[in-house]
Order: sequence, then structure tokens, then C-alpha cells
Amino acid sequence: MVEIIPAVLAHNADDCQAKLLHPGLRSVANIFQIDVLDGSMFDATCFADPKIIAKWPNLPTIELHLMVHNPLPIIELWHSLIPTLKRVIIHAELARPLGAILERASALGLEIGLTLNPETSLDRLAHHLHDLDVIQIMGVHPGSSNQPFLGEQILAKIRRCRQLHQNLIISVDGGVNLKTTKSLINAGANRLIAGSVLWSAINPAEVYTQLKAL
Repeated sequence: MVEIIPAVLAHNADDCQAKLLHPGLRSVANIFQIDVLDGSMFDATCFADPKIIAKWPNLPTIELHLMVHNPLPIIELWHSLIPTLKRVIIHAELARPLGAILERASALGLEIGLTLNPETSLDRLAHHLHDLDVIQIMGVHPGSSNQPFLGEQILAKIRRCRQLHQNLIISVDGGVNLKTTKSLINAGANRLIAGSVLWSAINPAEVYTQLKAL
């Protein structure tokens, strides 16, 4: 069973609300991934203010992709304000003690994921596998949407990850579209984060359904 998750990289509050509460996608998607960028880890920022989002009615189940150098205060704030927060995914490249961050997030009752940039070795996961619910592999360099998929180097990484970790969820973020989906699944991914392929479409829900059909 492959899960397709819409990615919300928002420019402002209106953009975030339109994507997160999109009626068509809400009817087919079980969870949405919100990107959090504050300029500290990558040269980009986005809207992801839980104080504003908490005021919106009928929020979907949410996970966070935290592309920030200091994720713990953000995790704790979201947890305190957003009852539908289910999962947090942080970057393995952090220059901070990952174990302490994962332990705190787990104590809050959240599922945990680690993300690897395209150039980051799978070895970075070794000490944290027992804490993880998801391994997320970036198919592009983080920070902006609509980038081309990096191709064989990512597929090879997914295949190797599946060989090493047969029972873990392997997610791919970046470069997911109607052309790449089959190769990503065949390589071993069982969770795909879909961004620009949905939001550039006239009917995002229809494209979501096409991705699921693959």
C-alpha cells in the first residue's frame, strides 16, 4: 500500500489555508505535510504559523517537515496548538543532538521521521533507527518546489535503503509526479510526498487520484 501525501509549502496564510483546506484533496487525502522553513537551514522561508492555523476549522491530520536548525521549540509549539499534529520529520544533517530531539518528540506522543538530503549517506540513520517511524529521502535539494527529480542517484539510494530496512516506511519528497511515481515505488518507496504536481494542476484531486492509481 503506497500513501500519497500532499505537501503544503505556503507563501502566506491565504496560500496555506487554500492548500490545507482544499475541499477536493481533503476528500481523498488522509494527511497533509506542512513544510517549515525559517531560513536557518536552507536559503528559503515560508508561512507555517500554528497560532494562525489553529484558528481554522476542521483541520486535517498534519505532519511537519522541519527544514530548520532548531526544530524542538517549533515542535512543542505546534503540539500545544494543533491537536491534529501526528508526525514530525526533521533533518538528519542537524548540528544538534538528534537523540534528545527525537526523544522529546516521542514523549509528546508524536511519530518520528528523519529526512536525508540527496548527498547525505544512509549511515546517518544508524544510531536512530529504533526511534523512527519514517525515513524520508529527498528527491531534490530542499527549499523550493517544482525542482526536477535528481534521478538514478536517488533511486539507487531508495533501493539500498529498502534492502537495509525492509520493514520501515520509506518516503520520498521532491520530484514526485506522474512520470516518476512508478520508478520510485519499484525502487522501494511506499510513501510519496506530492507538491507541485498537485498545486500546478487545474484539478489537484484528480491528479492525486491518478498518482494513487499508479
